Amino acid sequence: MFKKIALLAVIFLVIVLVVAYFVRNLLVEKAIEAGSTYALGVETNLHTAVLEIGSGSLGLNSLEISNPEGFTAKNFLSLKHGMFDVVAGSVLDDEVVVDSFIIEGVTLNLEQIDKKSNYQVLLDNIKKIDMSSSEETQKFRIGLIALRDINVNGSLNIMGNKIDKSFKLDNFSLRNIGSDNGANISEVTSTVVKALITKALAAGSGLLPEGFGKSLDDLKDQGVEKIKSEAEDKLKDLGKSLTGEK
Repeated sequence: MFKKIALLAVIFLVIVLVVAYFVRNLLVEKAIEAGSTYALGVETNLHTAVLEIGSGSLGLNSLEISNPEGFTAKNFLSLKHGMFDVVAGSVLDDEVVVDSFIIEGVTLNLEQIDKKSNYQVLLDNIKKIDMSSSEETQKFRIGLIALRDINVNGSLNIMGNKIDKSFKLDNFSLRNIGSDNGANISEVTSTVVKALITKALAAGSGLLPEGFGKSLDDLKDQGVEKIKSEAEDKLKDLGKSLTGEK
């Protein structure tokens, strides 16, 4: 009888631990999605988050940040895998000390449609949000964020004329994030996204479509004015045909 009770107790304990494991990971996943969505103003989806308390690590798999409304690509940014190396004992504290956060397999889709660009929409969203008013209570101090295997796609659409180009961005690192007062998930997300946009645009000269990041008026100095003129001529011709002018 005692053996049966002991066996049932062990089974019950295992079930409790398994449930707690999945609930804990789900809470981490939702916290990351909520913080990133709050920072950027667009939906964020994380496929899985795996928190290993014993090893002091947090793995992220398939994070997708949606494109702002009105742009063609499904996602503005996606990453295949991320790994937090957390100082033992702080993983569930209000202040989490992270030795390194390695992000691998990044795809960044930069789009400009006439005068509007998706990256500027997100940068404007970040500026509008008061990070200090976020309901996130957990803070992070991250010694190193390393981004590897970064692919950038650039799409320029001027008056219906579309040009696409892609290139690979060199790996880069960010250091001492939240070193002063700690940074919440919203602040970490905005820091990484701003760094990616800045470095992609800086490295994209000659690699992104010619005229990318410029207004319609500025494009005339980069040989793209022809696209605008041709489009305007087509509109004029269409108007003449409708009115019967020659």
